[in-house]
Amino acid sequence: MLAATMGTVILLVIIEQQTDVWSYLSDNGQSLMASLLGVLIFFIADIYAERHHIPPSRKLVIEIIAFIIIITYYLLLPKELAHKNYIRFILFFMTGLLLVSYIPFTKTYEVNAFWHFNLLLTVRIMLSGLYSTMLFGGISLALFAMGYLFGLTISAKLYLQLFIAIFGIFNTLIFLAGIPDEIQALEKEETYPRVLRFCVQFVLLPLIVVYLSILYVYGASILVSWTLPKGLVTYLVLVFSVIGMATFLIIYPIRQQKEGRTLQAYSRNFSLSLFPLLALLFWGLGKRIQDYGLTELRYFALVLAVWLAGINLYLLISKAKNIKVITISLSFVCLLSAFGPWGVFMTADRSQASRFKKIMLKSQLLKEGKITPNAQAKPLSLSDHKNLHSILQFFAQRKRLARLQPFIRPHLDSLLSPLDSEHRKIIKLYALMGENVTGDYVTDLISANTKQFNFQSRFDEPVRNIKGYNYIIKFKQKANSFKVNKQRVYLLGDKEIELYFDWKKNRILLHEKKDTLVNFLLDPMLEKLVRKFSNTSKPLPHNEMVLIEAGKSYKAKLQITQVNIARRQDSENKMRSMSGELLLYFSKPQPEGF
Repeated sequence: MLAATMGTVILLVIIEQQTDVWSYLSDNGQSLMASLLGVLIFFIADIYAERHHIPPSRKLVIEIIAFIIIITYYLLLPKELAHKNYIRFILFFMTGLLLVSYIPFTKTYEVNAFWHFNLLLTVRIMLSGLYSTMLFGGISLALFAMGYLFGLTISAKLYLQLFIAIFGIFNTLIFLAGIPDEIQALEKEETYPRVLRFCVQFVLLPLIVVYLSILYVYGASILVSWTLPKGLVTYLVLVFSVIGMATFLIIYPIRQQKEGRTLQAYSRNFSLSLFPLLALLFWGLGKRIQDYGLTELRYFALVLAVWLAGINLYLLISKAKNIKVITISLSFVCLLSAFGPWGVFMTADRSQASRFKKIMLKSQLLKEGKITPNAQAKPLSLSDHKNLHSILQFFAQRKRLARLQPFIRPHLDSLLSPLDSEHRKIIKLYALMGENVTGDYVTDLISANTKQFNFQSRFDEPVRNIKGYNYIIKFKQKANSFKVNKQRVYLLGDKEIELYFDWKKNRILLHEKKDTLVNFLLDPMLEKLVRKFSNTSKPLPHNEMVLIEAGKSYKAKLQITQVNIARRQDSENKMRSMSGELLLYFSKPQPEGF
């Protein structure tokens, strides 16, 4: 309670003194992170000391050790927090939460007390959160009413201070008030909440059966068709497994009761039913890792999958089925993932650096282990360019490009400026390979064999006559390497027209009820522009960038005002972006008010 109060007071003082609170907190998140961990660590120390009846002198030693841990953590945090610092904080915090669940029972078996203690913690968290929210809402409404009715100026900062004070002190007080002094007495507790039983038996279990059936049918379908699992199935299986495991924990005290046959069946068969899905999980996840390497997210998915497999095997073969093993093992997984050569960051970095090295070796750009431009180097394929770009982006976004230093001859500090954007840093690294890459992050166009052309028309009339047409649609579109097509739907009178940009085939189509009305083939015009005006930087006559299509009941005029083209050595033109307008005429006049 003391740690929560001190942290809250410090935060309130900071808010009072700072004009831009959010900027200050984002720039000085170290103190907030240390305070949150401090509350958790002191709570763990107190509950451990009380449960094991540790005398005050030894309890003081434990609290001093807890204080040293918090200060050490704070001092080790860098001045500028990076991506990994936030992930590591989450892992430490999760470790602490899991430690709270079993720290009173480290020297005893007491599985029933363990279950009821964690139920109590969950209920206290929900109640304290509910009470705090109601209190904050009530006081905030009163402040708003005072400001509105009496013309008082209520600062937005006051609402933030009120929120922090209530959730920092009042919420903590309500939570701690429900923690029993004699935790061991919970071992004799035999009551089970009826509401919880009803929720599990008639809500959770039916949903789990439906979810399980869907995943089983999908697994059977990919076995029959012998296709690879979709990427998202990995996370669907993980979510199902976690929910299923939580349900197993919830029903643990009543799993053997005769009046609950459904619960008995679930308790006996859950672990066994999960193994085929875990096989599907490892199959899909393994393929993703093989193709794209490990990232933090895939690392956690893999570690969680291995943990789930181990826990399910334990629950299947163990007679005791001690549920404390679940939280104890998961806490060690979280803690060990946060640091070391086996941890999430070094493992992900090694994986992506290995992918980088393979691409460099494949293109013959490595000489004595360093990137060296080579006239005889093999040109990278489109897929290798995409992979290389994703690797460089991975390290640039996380500010960990130093992991690639072993492959780079000049020191990165002399090559890259702290003021360089991520985009600029990646371009400089491409330049080391003999490929000066500029432009947007369009991965399928990052190629040394690509030239860029940008054409604009002299079409700047603010007012003009559009006689002969019913409608005008203005557009500005940009190619997306992950979505080769884009479409927009317009309601033109009683017609629903779909404007369809096919970037892959360089064409624009108009559909009505899936019927193609207009098909603008842009390849001839793009070829003409590149051939005639490749050395021209001035705006072109607008008639050079116009296409007209007509039918029995319609007429369409495409007026392009700007187009960006990428042209490879094989003479293939690819549009990167386009803007302009489309004028449409339908033979039957459309009603006004569309």
